[in-house]
Amino acid sequence: MIDLPPLDLVLLVRLSREGGLAYLPALSQPRSINLSTCSPGVRQDVSDALQRAAPKAVPECGQAGGDQRYFHIEMVMDRDDQTAVSFDVPEADAPDTLVRLWKAHAGAV
Repeated sequence: MIDLPPLDLVLLVRLSREGGLAYLPALSQPRSINLSTCSPGVRQDVSDALQRAAPKAVPECGQAGGDQRYFHIEMVMDRDDQTAVSFDVPEADAPDTLVRLWKAHAGAV
């Protein structure tokens, strides 16, 4: 579980899909969602996905090794990328809202 910052302080959300034995560039392509310019509907989708993903957060999935894929979520709260909150969610535990958000923003970097 992770404590999320208030979404109104977050400028940008980055999603990446990592891990696993085989590197597949199309699956690992990062997605960036600019919360200062996105529509209210997208902002609500991001909020829902983050709220449902936070209880599934684990510390540093990449350190666990093995064939486990996971989502890495980073919330940037200033324009210089100096203040950010990040966490990982195992793909097997990822809420459907997070998976839908990932798929909906394919190609949006």
